Amino acid sequence: MWRWIAVAAFVLLCLYALVPNLLIRLCRLWALRTGPARREIALTFDDGPDPKYTGRLLDALKAAGVRATFFVVGQKALAHPDLIRRMMAEGHQVEVHGWTHAFVPLLPPRRTLWQFRRTTDALGRTFGVRPRFYRPTWGALNAVTLGLVFRTHRLVTWSIMVGDWRLQPPGQVLQRVVERLHPGAIVVLHDSDDTWGAETGAPEQVIALIPELAQRVRAAGYSFRTLDEWY
Repeated sequence: MWRWIAVAAFVLLCLYALVPNLLIRLCRLWALRTGPARREIALTFDDGPDPKYTGRLLDALKAAGVRATFFVVGQKALAHPDLIRRMMAEGHQVEVHGWTHAFVPLLPPRRTLWQFRRTTDALGRTFGVRPRFYRPTWGALNAVTLGLVFRTHRLVTWSIMVGDWRLQPPGQVLQRVVERLHPGAIVVLHDSDDTWGAETGAPEQVIALIPELAQRVRAAGYSFRTLDEWY
């Protein structure tokens, strides 16, 4: 009997935590991973706002004339409201990443809903933002999130990820992005280093690449768009 209980529990766990990610990430169903097939790209940033990096990233984006989409952690957004207000004032888009940087596949249903709804409500109540897009932390979700997102938000992943949360040789992150450019690319980068797996100081290389990235993207005939300019 215990063996069957264990088998049933394993099957339920797979249906709850594994299958949704296979459908989204491997089968590429339902989530937005690219934009329209035009010579445009969307620059997106996860895990902020971070008081050490995000302000300087905003400086770099402003100097380069680039508007981006920020998937923010709700807890951090309320802790650093000035950074969220600056994003909005400078034409950037603010969307939902989660209340904390929890690993969604292992969250129970109630906690999953709380992570998502609390961030959405806080952004609306505090900043007047009405989020329409959701990128789960680590791009991983569960069955509850999948069902919820279909009713209220559009799920977003990416088509270009370059491991920028790790320290890399100078210019390597930039080169990886440029080499993978394609029409409608959604690029994911990070403006914080306080999540599990991120290396201290990694966002410095992201800030440093913005001027040349903007120049090379435009030289290749591409322009920058926020997600709400596409959808």
